[in-house]
Amino acid sequence: MQRGPIEVRFESGERATLVVGGDGSDPGALLRALGLQPAGPRPVLVVCGGADELEGRELECAKALLGPAVARAADLSGAAIVDGGTASGVMRLVGAAQRERAPAVAVLLGVAPAGRVALPGTHNSGVDEPAELEPHHTHFALADSGEWGGETQLLMKLAEALAAGAPVAMVVAGGGEVTKSEALEGVRRGWPVFLIEGTGGIADVLAGLHKKLPPPAGIEDLTLREIVADGDLRRFSGSEPAQLARQLGWELQDEPVLKGAWRAFATYDGLATGLRRGFGRMQVAILALGIAATAVALLYDALGTAPLHWAAVAGPLVVSTLIAFAGRRAAGKRWVLVRAAAEAIKAEIYRYRTRTGLYNDSLLPGGEPSARARVLATRLDAIDARLMQTEASSGVLTPYDGPLPPPMYGAGRDDDGVSRLDPERYIQIRVADQLAYYHGRTRRLDRVRGMLQLAAVAAGGAGAILAAAGLEIWIGLTTAISAAALSYLASMQVENTIVAYNQSASKLAGLEREWGAVRDGRDTTAFDQLVAESEAVLGTELGGWVQQMNEALQKLQHQQAEATRQVRGKRADG
Repeated sequence: MQRGPIEVRFESGERATLVVGGDGSDPGALLRALGLQPAGPRPVLVVCGGADELEGRELECAKALLGPAVARAADLSGAAIVDGGTASGVMRLVGAAQRERAPAVAVLLGVAPAGRVALPGTHNSGVDEPAELEPHHTHFALADSGEWGGETQLLMKLAEALAAGAPVAMVVAGGGEVTKSEALEGVRRGWPVFLIEGTGGIADVLAGLHKKLPPPAGIEDLTLREIVADGDLRRFSGSEPAQLARQLGWELQDEPVLKGAWRAFATYDGLATGLRRGFGRMQVAILALGIAATAVALLYDALGTAPLHWAAVAGPLVVSTLIAFAGRRAAGKRWVLVRAAAEAIKAEIYRYRTRTGLYNDSLLPGGEPSARARVLATRLDAIDARLMQTEASSGVLTPYDGPLPPPMYGAGRDDDGVSRLDPERYIQIRVADQLAYYHGRTRRLDRVRGMLQLAAVAAGGAGAILAAAGLEIWIGLTTAISAAALSYLASMQVENTIVAYNQSASKLAGLEREWGAVRDGRDTTAFDQLVAESEAVLGTELGGWVQQMNEALQKLQHQQAEATRQVRGKRADG
């Protein structure tokens, strides 16, 4: 029989709402009694795992990861947290994180068996050493049971009812038989189950079995077999709570269109990276073979042997074949087009997450926030349609199948990719992240430029030395080396890219300083302007880069076509 709600007061001064009794047959009634009946869907994070058995290195691992990650994920997603509620193990760690990060977690609901816990200021005389409740929880529901595990069904039903159709995720750290049963219930409900490796217990057992997928047929424990075979298990072996929070935050937020946008970005980003590398390698191969062909031709002129004759004939033909192959594949053009599409999608993602521009509530069709996703879908369709009308559609567009959101540069590594961004988070994740990219990329490009310019100058100097030594025949080789180095610089637009990155970085830094002087997150107009100007800077840099690359590629294509015609002409004359 249900009793309550009552208010419990802990010695430390904390207060919580508590309901005693209930078997989960009417979770809605229990939530109403607790004052938690949701007005709408709300994500829920279920935390399960070791209690008293969590100790030593396993406890330290859980302490470093679990509490901060869970609190951060709840803060980002607005999720409620449901756990076992006692002042031990993982529940104590979650409570400690709530104390340190309050009010990050608005709802921290502990569910325990009534016959195994003692209320503050009382003593459960029917149980030896009854468990204490964790004082930083906001609510408690005690099941009609005197055994550990008797609360499992109530815990699961309350989590499901509290979510009201919103995403639910489960985190498992350590744990024993009760935790195994809770994991099974989560799997049967289709919840993703995150296993914190290194915390021992059932978490490590499940992680070890999951590594051996497909699951071994010889798992004797039927519960473990079902969990591993049917569960959406996610192993986490990292040491950064921000990374775990990022993954949890992604799972807890129901944003299918936004998540689809990230997948599209990751697909185009990965493809563009591969095309850039392929294009660069092809240019290096063409230039290197051109240098080698020049060296062989000079050796043939000097020595006149039959093998060198055939090598001198074959070298230019191989180079012309590579040029023709590169022209057919059009990797350079496709790289530029796909990169432009990826960055356009990324810009839409950040406008959407900041609720600015077309995604501002005041501009949405009918003023309905639900229309925001439709606007994003329309914009994504337009970007895809433009790309498919170009040469990019002639290649393979393999969908990205890695982790989402995709690994980001710098500050974005702790971003869950879907939560709404306030001005400070936008500055940190978008502006600072892009600045870090510009600065890092500029340093690398400057090193490449320095090495190639040195190679060109050194080759020119070597040519002068050879001329002074009376070895004029080899000047052609040094000239070829110098021309190849400068040609690569031009084809990859290294010089112009450095200039564009520095200019964009300077403008972004200026916007960051200007916002630092304002720092009024309540001023939506100023925030809208910050996002609009930042994305305009990035869009201008991208547009200029695309135009420069297209011009460079057209020039390169013309030069290579001319070189191929010359080779064919010499072949016809021969």
